[in-house]
Order: sequence, then structure tokens, then C-alpha cells
Amino acid sequence: MFRLLILTILSFPLYAGSLNIEVEAEEAILLNGKTGKVLFEKNGYEPAFPASTTKMATALYALHLVDDPSSITFVADQDSIASITPQAKKQSLYRSPPHWLETDGTHMSIKLGEEIPLIDLLYGSLVGSANDASNVLAKNLGGTIPKFMEDLNQFLKTLGCENTYFLNPHGLHHPSHVSSPYDLALIAKKGLENPLFREIVSTSRYSCPQTNLEEERTIVQSNLLLRPSSPFYMESAIGVKTGNTQAAGKNLVAAIETDDRMLIGVLLGVRDTRAAVYQQMQKMFAAATQEKKMRRTLLPPGVTNLTTKVPGGRKKLKTYLPHGFVYDYYPSEETEVQASVVWNFPLLPIAQNAQVGTLRLSDPEGNLVSETPLLTSEPISPTLLTQATHYGREGGAIWFFLALAAAILLFFVWLFRTRNRPRR
Repeated sequence: MFRLLILTILSFPLYAGSLNIEVEAEEAILLNGKTGKVLFEKNGYEPAFPASTTKMATALYALHLVDDPSSITFVADQDSIASITPQAKKQSLYRSPPHWLETDGTHMSIKLGEEIPLIDLLYGSLVGSANDASNVLAKNLGGTIPKFMEDLNQFLKTLGCENTYFLNPHGLHHPSHVSSPYDLALIAKKGLENPLFREIVSTSRYSCPQTNLEEERTIVQSNLLLRPSSPFYMESAIGVKTGNTQAAGKNLVAAIETDDRMLIGVLLGVRDTRAAVYQQMQKMFAAATQEKKMRRTLLPPGVTNLTTKVPGGRKKLKTYLPHGFVYDYYPSEETEVQASVVWNFPLLPIAQNAQVGTLRLSDPEGNLVSETPLLTSEPISPTLLTQATHYGREGGAIWFFLALAAAILLFFVWLFRTRNRPRR
């Protein structure tokens, strides 16, 4: 028998213990990729120029559309590899197609008519940050690149990206091409839930097989946190994407895994050296990994005031907690919690120390934070009516009715004798 009882036990202020981190980036955020909790932010919800971190969204949407990227080969057309100089782009006041490549941008040197598997385009885009790879996959998946971008923007809204609007699949600068640190963290979080996306963004080196027009290509990871030979290498790093334009500055979306957290950091608008963006990211990660868990005791071990009526029981059920009820949390992730009891009564009679329910703690989104068993502090026996009903259901109906008939007969015998007793 199940019964659900919601009881609010304690309420904590949302994000009360955010980490205090000094970063030079114009915008930044640090997020727990498992829970979605924000540990730290600096202008974290403000639109900014994302540069090549855009490619995370392009690849994520491609993987949303195609189950097996290794089974599909795309052909590069002229629109996918058309280019313009940065100077001409500015002089046109950005009236040129936003997806046109820039002559000094990063690319795979894809040739007109070249046939490339989608999987290699994804590696080229995410690992090597190749702008032409992003264009080719967008053109082939969308029919036209503008149509792909229209669909991509709609897809990103379903992820909760409220401050993102992309005009091209690669992130080359356009004044209206923007995102926020929080939105980019959401995109990275969603991407890292996809095994293939996660595998690609954690790769340090990849070889693209020979195509119809090009010899084998070797693609090297642009994220120095993932290169073993780099002074910024982190063994715990699992991705995800770099970005750099003159307008955007140096950008980095990165993720590491610890024992119980996946940390996603975003830095936008670092105006210092290339090394600075990695140093600031490592500073954010260090602040989180050095954080110690705290414990709140919501209910101590022993008898509780959580009682309820058991249908068919002689008395109210009283409970106790063998281990108490505690809430372990990182201070930067302290949040409102709600406690609830899920009753699960065994068949009567209920013995002392039997588990009769579970006490659960959930966050505002309904995610389970912790749970502990709830036991009986006293035995509960059934009422006579419950026993009789149960006995009948167990196959003793005949004996039950015989006993009932005997009881009725005895009653009438007693009544007859009482009425016919001589009066004195």
C-alpha cells in the first residue's frame, strides 16, 4: 500500500554560497554539468561574441539530426567554401553572407567537389576548429546554410538558450552573432551527454582518411587543456571548445570531471595572452575542486514526529530514523530543498523496526538529493475486523462464516436464557 505525504522541512537560499573568483574575462560562468547549478558567474547571462565556441552548437545539432555520422558523406560546393577578406567584410558593413569564410581563418583546405564523411567534418570542426568543415556540414544538412541556422536557433531555444542568436555555423564575427556564457554552458552540457560528441571534443589528435581530392589530414586539438605536451594539460579535462576573434577576444569553454561533479567553465572576452585564458580557466576549476562539502542535519537519529494512520491498524504508526536525515552539499551549490515521505506499508501486522517508507530530499527541479529509510518505532497490530477480512481473503471464508454463525447462535442462546430466567 502506497501513500505520498509532502512535508517541507527546511528551505535554504538559492546560490547563497557562490564561489568568489577573480577573473579578467569580460564574461564568465562555472556550472555543475550534472545538476545545472551555477557555482560562479560574471556577466554570465549577457550576450557576447562567442567566436568558434559556436561550433559546439553546430555539431550538437548535426548529431541531433544524424544517428550515424560515419555512414554519410557530404560534398563541398562553392557556397560552403566561398571566402572574403576581413577588411572587405568590414567595409561592406557586414552585408556579405554571414557564413562566408575569412581568408585568414582556420580551415581544413576543403576543395570544391571534395567528398568528406560527416564524422570527419565533425572532428575537423570541433577538434581543429575548421570553419570550412562547419560550413560544409551545415550546407548539406540544411539545404542552405541560412536554413540550417534558422533551424539551429530554434533547436537551441528548446535547450533553454535565451540569449543566443547565430548567423553562421562557425562563429566568424558578425555584430548580430551572439551568445552568453550560460547558454554556451548549456550547449556544452547537452553535448557532453552525447557519447560521440564527448568522444570528439576530448580527442587530442585525429587523422582524416584520404578523400577523392586530398591526402590524409591530421587534425590537432586546439584546446591546450587536452594536449598532453601542453603546460596547461589537465588529466581531468574532457573538452570542449576554443574560440578567438579580434572582436570576441580569446574564448574558452572547458569541462573537467571530478569524483562527483562535472564542471563546465566558460570564459569570454579575455584580452590578454593565449596563456591567460587557460590560467583563468584553471583558476576557476581550482576554486571549485578545493571546495569542501558541508553537512546539515535536518533530523537527528531516533524517534520522529512523522506519524500516520495505517488502514486497518489498531493505532497510529510512529517512526524513527536509524541514521538521521542529512543533507551533504557544496556551499556554492546550496539550494532550496523539499523533504517528502513516501509511505510503503507492509501487510499487517507490522513489526517494530520494519521499513514503512522513505524520507527523500529533492531540489526545486525535483532531482533527488538524498534519501533514507523510515522505520517503525512500535509494532502495529490489525483490528479484529481487519483480521477477519484478511482471514476470509486467505481462503478461510467457510470457517469465518461458521465462526460468525456460532457467535450469533451463542448470542441468541444467551438472550433466550436471559429472558426466560425466573424473576425473584
